[in-house]
Amino acid sequence: MKNKRNPIRSEQGQALVLIVLAMVVFLGITALAIDGGMIYADRRQAQNASDASSLAGGGIAAMSLENSWVTYNNWNCGDQKINTAIQAAQGAAITRATKNEFTIDTNIDDKHGVSVTCNNVFNGTWRDKYLNVQTYITHDTKVSFAQFVFGGPLKTTVEAVTRIRPRMAMAFGNAIVGLRETCDSHGGNAGGVYFDGTANVSVTGGGIFSNACMVASGSVDVNVYGGYDITCVGSGCLSTNGGPTVIAHDGGQIIEGTQHLPENSYDIPAPDCNAAGMADHGQHKGGGTISPGRYSEIEINNSKDDLTMQPGLYCVGSFKATGGKLTGSGVTIYVTSGDFDTSGNAEIVLSSPPARNCSYCPPAIPGTLIYLAKGNTGSVTLLGNENSDYLGVVYAPNGQIDAGGTSALISAIHAQLVGDTVKVHGNTDIIINFDGDMNFQIPAMLELFK
Repeated sequence: MKNKRNPIRSEQGQALVLIVLAMVVFLGITALAIDGGMIYADRRQAQNASDASSLAGGGIAAMSLENSWVTYNNWNCGDQKINTAIQAAQGAAITRATKNEFTIDTNIDDKHGVSVTCNNVFNGTWRDKYLNVQTYITHDTKVSFAQFVFGGPLKTTVEAVTRIRPRMAMAFGNAIVGLRETCDSHGGNAGGVYFDGTANVSVTGGGIFSNACMVASGSVDVNVYGGYDITCVGSGCLSTNGGPTVIAHDGGQIIEGTQHLPENSYDIPAPDCNAAGMADHGQHKGGGTISPGRYSEIEINNSKDDLTMQPGLYCVGSFKATGGKLTGSGVTIYVTSGDFDTSGNAEIVLSSPPARNCSYCPPAIPGTLIYLAKGNTGSVTLLGNENSDYLGVVYAPNGQIDAGGTSALISAIHAQLVGDTVKVHGNTDIIINFDGDMNFQIPAMLELFK
């Protein structure tokens, strides 16, 4: 009789197959975890080293540009001063990488090294000038299991880019700047920059920039000399009503751009009105000599008043000079809540603290003459007679700047006008001679760009 196999015994050994398969899967997961962790750790270490190397080079380059006074206005990629900064950046990047146990040189063809490039790029609205410190690190990760599949170590390549922009006057060195990004009304004037009247407005040393509209009306003539541009943002943003002329001479252009100014190109930190030595003087009216400190109000309105301001920071609720004579050398006037008004026939001769080597800054702000506090929507009115002179940045980030007059000639406005809205008007010649080296400067900046 034929014996039949026991059906239970015929299934013997199947558990062993499952165990073997499970072990293969388990080993695969273990290999992935171990090798993946090693690859991730090595990549993170290499990225940290690349970032540190790039930033070290950028920091040295920024210091070199600062010490040799390379600025936005004198930027030239063929300048030996910039070449010196490039060489210093390369050396610092290589040294930092060595300290982190990576060896790099100045050849990046194999994606392993450091490269420093000088750039002067027109982005459609303004020129961006900067150095890029670019570092690559390529590292081999010795794996434990993946080599059975790939046949060798795995390569990891990381990159870092530090961007250094040179010291520059606010807003890329434009002499008149409207910050408002919409074409709605402020004080009855549409647009960020507004020209009106019968004046001949002449600007040298910088361009004119509006983050939104630029409007010229009446019979005003606007002329920018020295090859600087007249720029507004938006299609059809420049409007000329009534036949005025707006001309950029000497190779300058009229640009209808697409990008607003970056905030870090025009921001001034607020001063400390409670710094040591900032006494509370209350209210001052009339002539005499006053010292820095806090004032609820400063006012002169009598033709015989002669007020002298000593150098330093003045934190003022409101400021009004409509008669007499006002002089102040090395002053920053910070208006906390009200207006700064020099309308009338007053003679105004004011200058800001020096843009470099200011011994009493802070609390005064180098190169800054008048500053309407952020959030203050008041006005700065810059009028005066033919002897009036303003030197330094006039900054009203949320307010309006009104510059002009009715005298025979306002001969010496050396100020940079940066406001939410800027109005230049009158029936006299208005000459703005802007010198970026004498106004507030934004120090060289660096950022880990990539």
